[in-house]
Amino acid sequence: MFGIIVIILLVVVIIFLIVTTITGKKAKKNEIKQRKKVVRDEIKNYIFQEEKRKNLRINFEQVFARKGPDYKYRDVFDVIVDIVEPKTNQVTEVKAYEIEGFPVRIDKKNTRIEWTVNREIDIEETRRRIAIAEKQIKLSKEEKKALKQEEVSMMKEKREKERLEYKEIKQKQKEEKKVVTPVVDDKLKKSTVKFVPKRNK
Repeated sequence: MFGIIVIILLVVVIIFLIVTTITGKKAKKNEIKQRKKVVRDEIKNYIFQEEKRKNLRINFEQVFARKGPDYKYRDVFDVIVDIVEPKTNQVTEVKAYEIEGFPVRIDKKNTRIEWTVNREIDIEETRRRIAIAEKQIKLSKEEKKALKQEEVSMMKEKREKERLEYKEIKQKQKEEKKVVTPVVDDKLKKSTVKFVPKRNK
């Protein structure tokens, strides 16, 4: 009897593990699908703002997460996309973008990632960087050093840009806070009777 109970419990545990694994995989798949949709929309918005082009279809060719100490606390991706003309269904361009995700707190327990396009990046440099990261291309010590210096320089440039943007926003807010004192017409001042309270005797 005891052996039958143990077998039943084992079967239940195995079924539970299978179900949770399947649901976990489905949830992850849906999350990736949703993330791709958001990033796709962000790229479309970026193209519209920069080039005034719309009604384009974006297909992902390659997505690569940047690694290293500079990206330890940042979600930065190199994204290579095919830009498809919907009418002809032809790939008109292949472009690369730097995409970054910023965690935004919804409430005490939950956060969501807001994705933004930092900039368009050189397609050949991006392919090369991905190939180096995936160890398809071997670099000499000098090349590795030059690549590191380039990354540091790009990071400094980005931080400086962010600093200037923040300074600009602060200045704008400061100017908006300045209250304009209302100018009262002299004739109106003279005609206005001052209220003097009277005490009842």
